[in-house]
Amino acid sequence: MGVQVVDKNNPLPRYVQAKLIVQQRIRSGKYRPGERIPGERDLAAELRISQMTMNRALIELVKEGWLYREHGKGTFVPEGFCPPPPEMLQIGVVVHIPAERALEDFYLGSLFRGMQRAIANAPVSLSIIEVPADEIEEKLSDALLDGLLVLDVLEQNVEKANRLFRSGLKMVVLGASWKGLEVPFVDSDNIGGTRAALEHLLGLGHRRIGGVFALPGTCNTQDRLRTFRDALQKQGIHVDDMLILMEEEVVSLSDAGRERLRRILRSPSRPTAFFCGGYYLALDVMRIAREEGLQIPADLSVVGFDDPVSAALLSPPLTTVRQPLDEMGRLATLMLLQWLRNTEPPRQSVVLPTQLMVRGSTDTPGGAT
Repeated sequence: MGVQVVDKNNPLPRYVQAKLIVQQRIRSGKYRPGERIPGERDLAAELRISQMTMNRALIELVKEGWLYREHGKGTFVPEGFCPPPPEMLQIGVVVHIPAERALEDFYLGSLFRGMQRAIANAPVSLSIIEVPADEIEEKLSDALLDGLLVLDVLEQNVEKANRLFRSGLKMVVLGASWKGLEVPFVDSDNIGGTRAALEHLLGLGHRRIGGVFALPGTCNTQDRLRTFRDALQKQGIHVDDMLILMEEEVVSLSDAGRERLRRILRSPSRPTAFFCGGYYLALDVMRIAREEGLQIPADLSVVGFDDPVSAALLSPPLTTVRQPLDEMGRLATLMLLQWLRNTEPPRQSVVLPTQLMVRGSTDTPGGAT
């Protein structure tokens, strides 16, 4: 995204553009009430305009009450200043994959639908911003937006997100509830959902259960994997790491992952069930199991995570954990909008319950219900 500069080809006068940039920085929290803003000369150099033009912009902002000046000390945002909302709020939705892929993805697409519900008939514009996962602090620190909805903060980026929040950036995280995350967040109960899935399989009599997961740096995956292990261990069942597959960079099985799964399914001591920490992972397991001559659920029970409409239309229909994705997107957006309008951050973060949808892909070992 980079630092915004005055566009010399824009018909809007340059001092007006500079004025709008400073206003946006005050709204976003980059310049906070009671704080001194950069000097006139530094701002002019940063925005690539003359110092005279920058001076005119600052004079206008002082007249309108956005700033005040103290001789010999500098220019400040007034203590307790509450900027009037713009005619159109600009919210960035931060994703780590190309925007076109994000819209096609069930998980992200469902969150977007919830966001759209929250802003229906409101003067709000949503923009999808693609930011590499390891560059969120560098790319977002100068984001000239009113607020941000940040999807899937990775473990190594928790402190970066905290620093952005402490700097005054108005942001809500979606799909991550890391311990130590200071940013307000909305997530689903991945722990409860995974526990319900494992209790279902254990209740059917399965004792040799495999697990398939992806993207270990995400909070969701870590919660699901940890709960998978805990649920088995609490029943006195040894967790066999040879039966756990983890994809590092994709949400479905890679070629190497598929080959490893085939070897597991061909083993005389193969699992009687698989818990899959994602919908596309469950589809891969079901397809490969069939290619290996196994019947679902007679030979292998499969549980997934996420519940698109197609999950109930599979043959057999997939037992899966339903996340309230639309509601997550809607609630996170409403939290951010309230923050932008009232200047106070949300008082608490939210974890919404999941629901186990029991269907035909699970049965007792051997299918003898």
